[in-house]
Amino acid sequence: MTSDVTVVGLGAMGSALAATLLDAGRGVTVWNRSPDKLKPLVELGARGTSDLGEAISSSPKTVICLLNYSTTNALFGTPQVSKAVSGRSIVQLGTSSPQESENSKTQFNDWGAAYLDGTIMCWPGNIGTPSGRIAVAGDKAAFDECETDLKILAGDMRHLGPNVRSAATLELAFLSRLLGIIFGSIHGALVCEAEGVPVSEFTSILPPGDRAIPLTETIHAGSFDQISKGGASVDVAAEAVTGLYDHAISIGINSELPSLMREWVKRAQNAGFGKQETAAVIKTLRKQ
Repeated sequence: MTSDVTVVGLGAMGSALAATLLDAGRGVTVWNRSPDKLKPLVELGARGTSDLGEAISSSPKTVICLLNYSTTNALFGTPQVSKAVSGRSIVQLGTSSPQESENSKTQFNDWGAAYLDGTIMCWPGNIGTPSGRIAVAGDKAAFDECETDLKILAGDMRHLGPNVRSAATLELAFLSRLLGIIFGSIHGALVCEAEGVPVSEFTSILPPGDRAIPLTETIHAGSFDQISKGGASVDVAAEAVTGLYDHAISIGINSELPSLMREWVKRAQNAGFGKQETAAVIKTLRKQ
């Protein structure tokens, strides 16, 4: 083995993870489907390779940060790659449903790997800082093996215990809170508009740093074509609320709130606002 940790997936978050590990003096191997993402990290001292099996074989631990678990399944499901993970510790940090997390644990364990499933609850710029927050779930022995490297990545690093569904569940709970703020604030702006009160007045009473501030500023300015800082498009919001709805249905809990939010984003998408800021949902609510 030629490095301490392999990082698979070099989007904004994966690159931040790899760069933070390098800055801490860890030996890092990196892999990405688009080779151009390797260069900046190789310049920082990482070992880059275009062969995924080789990348995994280079380290005792691999951190996966890919778009979704379906991508992971496709990439790791080949005989060469699945063989390479045997005897290694795999940490998957991404967005999943609790069932996907459980399925991944079963699959990686069948391939002979220890497995931790996690969620990153901060921005790429928070990685490696005291404000960084990552939660992982899985066997304690697997966490003990990876703990030193994981604690480099986030000041708030939490092991949620052996229930591998825990991290994805916590992410869903946090997402529900966030979506409640977003869609509740859209309705609040709608109330102001209906009563002739400037939406800017609504913004002015929100506490500093409140998630709704850029959203309500977008509504006041009508700048829906520009995604607000820390915001997302209607299409991205649709994926989030659909995930929340699908989980509620699958687990048999009340689905009325995610169902309502899903209906709102569907209206916005059908009106052609999918690429606009989530605040654009208000445009389809201004009339019955």
